[in-house]
Amino acid sequence: MEAERHLRPYCQLEGHSDCVWYVAWSPSGDCLASCSGDKTVKIWGQRQTSADDACDSEGAWKCLHTLEGSHSGTVRSCCWSPNGKYLATASFDKTVVIWTEYDGEWDAVAVLEGHDSEVKGVAWNPNGFLLATCGRDKTVWFWESQPQDEYDVVDVKHGHSQDVKSVRWHPSGEMLASVSYDDSIKLWMESDDEWICVKTLPGGAMENGHTSTVWDVCFDPDGCFMATCSDDLTVKIWSLRLSHENVECHLVKTLSGLHERTIYSVDWSTMNGFLATAGADNRINILSAMDSKGTDESHRKNVETAVQVQQLQAHKQDINCVRWRPQDSTREEFGAMLASASDDGTIILWKYS
Repeated sequence: MEAERHLRPYCQLEGHSDCVWYVAWSPSGDCLASCSGDKTVKIWGQRQTSADDACDSEGAWKCLHTLEGSHSGTVRSCCWSPNGKYLATASFDKTVVIWTEYDGEWDAVAVLEGHDSEVKGVAWNPNGFLLATCGRDKTVWFWESQPQDEYDVVDVKHGHSQDVKSVRWHPSGEMLASVSYDDSIKLWMESDDEWICVKTLPGGAMENGHTSTVWDVCFDPDGCFMATCSDDLTVKIWSLRLSHENVECHLVKTLSGLHERTIYSVDWSTMNGFLATAGADNRINILSAMDSKGTDESHRKNVETAVQVQQLQAHKQDINCVRWRPQDSTREEFGAMLASASDDGTIILWKYS
């Protein structure tokens, strides 16, 4: 019989003066970035003040840096470059700012302009050469990094009919997923130096799609499955099979009853294969999500899920984002760790065991 699992609050990070919209772990897992309606970005990490300061003490996590002055509006999303050298932040001021640390100080080294309205999402692809952004102007932008901290626009896509809420890269880096207020999910791949929509998963019950705004999207570590969450109170899991400039995508499971209000965030752990969800009911769910293989192991058809933990009232207000600490974290004392960000202005680090 499998042992009972628990999600325990490890420490609470306070410092933002408005709602916290998003959190993002550095690739090493040593730092956590958070962004807020207070127009700032904060970098959190463990600061050991003495030899006797236990690494897993609640006081060990501190705000190491506050990044401010470059955004004039709410900072809605943030993402680290794969090498951990840069942090990209997306704002309601219509810009994306690229930050880097030098001699212990964080500076803005580039400002990406072009969106006509609020920028809602930003995501670096796995090789670090491309950056995707999305926004209220219904567009998805692709930017290419150049020497001397320059960034060129390589494509702008107008496939969605409403506000684009989030973008996320497939682990292979060959495909980008975007999700929208138009209830749809779009999958983009490059063809002849242009990014084309190779698959649209439309909204509507007749299409097996979401019936309201899709807020977030993530992939399992192998890139064989994609999970999406929505205002329709469901999480959907889709099977994926990528080929040259094409993708096969099929709905394999719709999960309902996890939340009583909008589901804002979903994230798949690279460490243990667990799926985390969170939303406007202040609740965090942890689900096991195991690949159920057929006789042909190269074609993964289904996924088996089971709720492991339901953390009721995990925050005092809506939970906007949950993100697992990355697998390549080397410090054993962290174990499986989850960060959550809330309208209550706090970030909570959770230990899952």
